[in-house]
Amino acid sequence: MPGVSIPGAHAWMRGASAMLDAVCVVDPRFAGGTGAAVAADLRGLLAAGRRVGLVEARSHYLDDGAGPRSRVIAELCADPRLERIAPGQPVEARVAFLHHPMSFFRGLERPVPLRAGRAFLVAHHLPFRGDGSLQYEPVTTARRCRRATGLVPHWLPVSGLCRRQLRSFAPLIRLAATDWPNLFDPEDWQPRRQPFSGADLVIGRHGRADPLKWPSGAAAIAASLPRLPGARIRVMGCPVEAFRAAGVDMTGWEILPFDAEPVASFAESLDVFVYHFHPDASESFGRTVAEAMLMGAVCVLDPRLEPSFGDIALYGPPEATAAHVARLRADPVAARRLAERARQAMLDRHGLQGLAPRFAALLSDAGEPGRAGPRHASPLSAARKALGMLRRGEMFTPGLTGRG
Repeated sequence: MPGVSIPGAHAWMRGASAMLDAVCVVDPRFAGGTGAAVAADLRGLLAAGRRVGLVEARSHYLDDGAGPRSRVIAELCADPRLERIAPGQPVEARVAFLHHPMSFFRGLERPVPLRAGRAFLVAHHLPFRGDGSLQYEPVTTARRCRRATGLVPHWLPVSGLCRRQLRSFAPLIRLAATDWPNLFDPEDWQPRRQPFSGADLVIGRHGRADPLKWPSGAAAIAASLPRLPGARIRVMGCPVEAFRAAGVDMTGWEILPFDAEPVASFAESLDVFVYHFHPDASESFGRTVAEAMLMGAVCVLDPRLEPSFGDIALYGPPEATAAHVARLRADPVAARRLAERARQAMLDRHGLQGLAPRFAALLSDAGEPGRAGPRHASPLSAARKALGMLRRGEMFTPGLTGRG
């Protein structure tokens, strides 16, 4: 059983809140996909009548994060149904969701005492970077998680790709039996226009203004958002200063700050959503892509996202984007069919209707057998990657005290 008690149980219980159905531990500064995924999960549980608590646990991973909360977490905290747990207050819940492995790998600012029947470390982030190196080491992460919370978690991957990577460290870590894919409330994602129906074609993308979320080099960045006759380019979330320094030509781009518009409204303004990212980066799922699909855009994507989206998107390097767009414009009826098929797939796979049975399954989750299924890397290769991380000085960070 992954939930364990912390020392001093009787004294602990005197300060604990009444039993919750679920408690979520997350750094409130998470924006982008992680923050949106957490908010969607908790709102879904609250709508189902579950008693849900939130612990805002700042981590050293986001030491450079601005403000006490991201917009999406601030909006979640305004929900009167949510029970906000003060930092350090003991908590007891049937299920504990511990969000984002980098938070625990880098270390929390203070311990979060928890008791839970089941505990799950939700893996929004892949352990391996695009270049094959490790960005966190799962065995060490699980140990630091136990030190911070008193719980021994099962790992809960957000995608099959993430599960394959985490299996590289089994049986030293234990995975949940099922994945925990991102959820969306269909009521929040209702497009009112058809793609490829306006006078001008609109090509664009949205996401955090992080250079790693973009291709490498000025030429590849420009190719991913091609300037074409009768087309406009819209971007929400762009590292403008970094691009200027790199010589990226942004002439004619309409650039909005990250979160300047509601994501659904921005995504609906696009006919084609394009997403390529840096060769050294990795994507566990790609929530921004799913958001665009739900609002009716056709998606042209980095080939590394094909395991997540399959045949409901188009794939290729940045240089292939212009040709993809030309083919879509030549047959707008087929383009709209692809967009509708992608939207329906997202509703079927990630609609809120899947939350209740998935949550019920977690209550009895016994974990995946230690050596089940394909792995990203052999145990020997994973060990060598961990040694490389140690040699680079990335295993221990200034926020950690003691060893591990």
